[in-house]
Amino acid sequence: MKKIRILIVDDETEIRNSLTEVLSEEGYATGSAADASSALNDLGRTAYDLVLLDIKLGSDDGMALLKQLKEEKPTLPVIMITGHGTVSLAAEAFRIGAHDFLEKPLRLLQVRTAVRNALEKSFLRKSLVGFGLGKGVSAPVIVSPKMKELYSKSEKLSSIKTAVLITGASGTGKDLLARSLHYSGNRASAPFVVTNAASLPVNLAKDELFGHERGAFTGAHAQRAGRIEEADGGTLFLDEIADMDLAVQAKILRVIETGECVRLGGGKPSIVDVRFVCATHKDLPTLIKEGKFREDLFYRLSGFVLSVPTLKERKEDIIPLAIRFMQQFAEESGRETILSKEAEELLLSLQYKGNVRELKHIIHRAAVFCSDGIIKDSDIEAASEGDRVSGTTISENLTPNFELSDFSTARHNFEVSFLQKAMELCGNNITLTAQKIGMAQSNLSRKLKDLGLRV
Repeated sequence: MKKIRILIVDDETEIRNSLTEVLSEEGYATGSAADASSALNDLGRTAYDLVLLDIKLGSDDGMALLKQLKEEKPTLPVIMITGHGTVSLAAEAFRIGAHDFLEKPLRLLQVRTAVRNALEKSFLRKSLVGFGLGKGVSAPVIVSPKMKELYSKSEKLSSIKTAVLITGASGTGKDLLARSLHYSGNRASAPFVVTNAASLPVNLAKDELFGHERGAFTGAHAQRAGRIEEADGGTLFLDEIADMDLAVQAKILRVIETGECVRLGGGKPSIVDVRFVCATHKDLPTLIKEGKFREDLFYRLSGFVLSVPTLKERKEDIIPLAIRFMQQFAEESGRETILSKEAEELLLSLQYKGNVRELKHIIHRAAVFCSDGIIKDSDIEAASEGDRVSGTTISENLTPNFELSDFSTARHNFEVSFLQKAMELCGNNITLTAQKIGMAQSNLSRKLKDLGLRV
């Protein structure tokens, strides 16, 4: 599977460099151009999956280039960027065929979200190995009888509107099954919208899901459609549904029952055609008894239940999955690896409390630090220690002294710890370290400087 390629067209060098760095960190391959001629030449040589295009390109007209692209490459999604946005300009861009319209100064979350949505809408609906997951998303590994049975059931449910509940332990691949349900059914050409119920407090969850009218609350300067309206005609995937606040659960139940969605601060409901797919790793009947989940919503969601088996229950998939993750590592780093027989035997004997996610982490760590491109049992043993301490996963080993900090601080601490260890293992050789962790040497040098790590 090749990397998703994104072309950045902007006459400002700083903008091109910033977007290149952000998108590269997200795992995308990028190209850049400063004017229309360079952009067209690059598009003629390279197959890109998405274009970020500035409206003002020096003496060139970005809108004219957008029009040309839509005529020559109608399926290529284009996100327009401008420092002088107006409603009429945005309307014209959308009329020509732009997927989205971003105003400078660009915000990191805004760029990531726009890129993700554009790519999903553009080509995730295309079939891949019969499961409709699309370009850029790996097809599920289906070797074991349990997975064959699961995806057979999923295919039969793919074109019905009734809600589906996906259960299973963390890391088993519930999100991949949800995508398969959508992209292999009759809603494949419509939006597949994802939201995580556990990540939002109740007030933000209401706004995220239902949107708001202008003036609905302080700071609501313009109306905004929620995720439910965005999913109209398609599928809304509510991950971690068990963590949703009871008040929000009641509003979701009303949408499922009536098909009506009311924005915050609004009066008149809009009619939506949305298929709900929900997922959880928790026991909903127990939560109902504890008063933490609505029983009526549970019965609405549980008409069709798909249970994803743990990796321990589908051992036939372990080695094929390991090979898939090694291939991904090779595509990202340019370094191919193979598994020794002893390493395969050890992989089959592990418990995988973190399931497929844990296996992926183990393989990637072993691939980074193995010698001569051969992953041995000793590499697997060392790599598995990162996910397992005394037989439990890291998440289960938060000590009483664990101190919850904000995300930026936690990320900073992890980067410092990871790069210090990587440099130590590579003898403080920046070139070797960059190669081992799959990072450009210039980016690694800059990161070390930013973190205050001495080389």
